[in-house]
Amino acid sequence: MNRKISGVATVAALLGLAACGSSSTAPPPGASAGKPLVEEATTGSTFSNDFNPFDSNSTARAMNLASIVYEPLYELDALDPTPNGSHPWLATGYTFSNGGNSLAITVRQGVKFNDGSALSASDVAATFKAIKDQPKLDWSGVPVQSADPSVSGSIVTLSFSSPQYTNLWSILGTTFIVQASVARQLTSNPTMAITNPVGTGPFMLGAGGYTAQLITFTPNPHYWGGNCAGHVPCTANGKPPESKVEIPYIADNNTAAQQLASGNLDWAGNDVPNVYQTFVNLNPLTNHAWFASGNTVTLWFNLTGPHAVPALKDAAVRRAISMGIDRQALAQLGESGYEYPATSSGGLILPNQKVYLSSALTNDLPATPETSAKQASTDKWQGDTVEKELTGAGWAPPAGWGTSSEVGCDGSVVANCWHKGSQIIQFSIYDPQPFSDYWEDATLISQELQAEGMAVTTSDGKDYNTWNGNLGSGNFQTAIHWGAGGNIPYVQFYNWLDPASQQAGSGNFGGVNDSAATQLLHQYEATDPSNASQLTQVVQGLETYLSTNAPVVPLLYGADWNVFSSAKYVGWPNQTNPYMNPSPNDPEMPYILMSLSAANS
Repeated sequence: MNRKISGVATVAALLGLAACGSSSTAPPPGASAGKPLVEEATTGSTFSNDFNPFDSNSTARAMNLASIVYEPLYELDALDPTPNGSHPWLATGYTFSNGGNSLAITVRQGVKFNDGSALSASDVAATFKAIKDQPKLDWSGVPVQSADPSVSGSIVTLSFSSPQYTNLWSILGTTFIVQASVARQLTSNPTMAITNPVGTGPFMLGAGGYTAQLITFTPNPHYWGGNCAGHVPCTANGKPPESKVEIPYIADNNTAAQQLASGNLDWAGNDVPNVYQTFVNLNPLTNHAWFASGNTVTLWFNLTGPHAVPALKDAAVRRAISMGIDRQALAQLGESGYEYPATSSGGLILPNQKVYLSSALTNDLPATPETSAKQASTDKWQGDTVEKELTGAGWAPPAGWGTSSEVGCDGSVVANCWHKGSQIIQFSIYDPQPFSDYWEDATLISQELQAEGMAVTTSDGKDYNTWNGNLGSGNFQTAIHWGAGGNIPYVQFYNWLDPASQQAGSGNFGGVNDSAATQLLHQYEATDPSNASQLTQVVQGLETYLSTNAPVVPLLYGADWNVFSSAKYVGWPNQTNPYMNPSPNDPEMPYILMSLSAANS
């Protein structure tokens, strides 16, 4: 799920001029003659001249464009957990030893940064040392390192405090490598603004490439060429086919739809309203959309700190809220039918991760609200209900519960709400209005739960930067947020449950700090993937923990948003050729950009 926010009245005109004007500009000497590719991964993020790949509030991270300049060691396809989804990139191989506590990475030779300097094993080691010494840099979830990385020729060896067989998504797939000199600066100043990003990626920020309305990347003249694991066409001459990658500021999802329809946008990574009517059907030969299910969208609960709501600290209340949500309405009304209702409280991305699904948690989430035994009987629902969860935890029902005299709960009359003494269940859902789908989801949930005896409102997160900052600092009560995705279940469970994820400001927004959850995560990390039965057992343990404790509750299977035009370039990942997670996102951007070719060439 990718988005953002903010706005100016003349944005549509500005975008049209910027995109159309730049398309006629001749490419610099030695660059590709291909047309500029215009993309956006999120809407509404206020641009700043900052391309720090480790700071969640930088433009590089907020706009999901870090990997255009900086690259990971491996390109891992989030939709393919098999070896076919693992592509050597800045590394050519890796081996575990010492029971999974040591990882030796072979760094690719002949790679240069965009300033012409050579990438070496020392740069890779320095990047990981910076993460070890400065936890605020660990946005991707690199596990605790027990010693500084060591270098022997082209091999970097990382040492961990515990086995890390299943943490390759974080270590190899989403850690962006920077020069050793930059890594040392970031250690002392993790949020420093980087205005001249130096990386190994296919593009670089040229002179004048940044403005508050348009960011322009030009080909890296020193690019090593990518290595799309034999994928065709994957250019082998070191030059990306695109003469430029342009990223315009776009205020919201509706504006993105307008820019797609007008031909000013080639690739979008957000929920475009009525995308088939407004874009695909205008020209089905060139206009396309493919929304693969790549994450689990959840409702986060703030469990700690001054903004935590006392009633929400009760797991029974959180489970009751889950039973009272109309997921079918969220899918159809909030997400235009592009995302599917979550069916399991265990949090797995389904059907991608079905092999790990516990039978006890299969279809244990209702598609529509199950409020009472009477409603469950009508719907032939065998699972829990709002009523069962709350009465079992000592909550008294609202006056007239289940009858025509029930008036709904707005918080003004205790008796009209589920209550325990004078306490009622009252909270807000904090999301930005420019995330039009999430805002609709939040509105729907608040209306549903008010009718079910809970005083629930919506709270506007304004713009992405403000909203994201408040989530990271715990300044919210509940919020709808996309899942971390990943190629294996560990990625999302770590993001939801590990205290280190909260420390890095990239996850665990609710403040979970439970030794039971942490122990399960450590067991997962220590499990050799070749031991399928043991792996399934530990994953199902995490599913059970999430279902029972409900620090987040699954709502939807989130789409990896992907709307694209083949008018300029062909070779996009799609339903018939799903060679990579298709979104214009980190870390797959360089893989996809190097896999395209000019249309009609």
